[in-house]
Amino acid sequence: LVQLEEEYYEYHSSMTYRWQELIQCNDNILSHVKNVVRDHDRGISAKTCPTSILPRKPLFSDFKDCLMS
Repeated sequence: LVQLEEEYYEYHSSMTYRWQELIQCNDNILSHVKNVVRDHDRGISAKTCPTSILPRKPLFSDFKDCLMS
């Protein structure tokens, strides 16, 4: 029973450490994405937005057409 408790403790410690690493990695990615979006928003205006990144028609139009049929 003592050996089982020791194994569980090691497993629990290992998993806790891995989850903390995952959360930290996620926070770092989120921070990076926020910075990229903020920098992008500062350097672009609606008048200069390239049309190639905008959809030719609204993305929901197919769904709306499907509902109306």
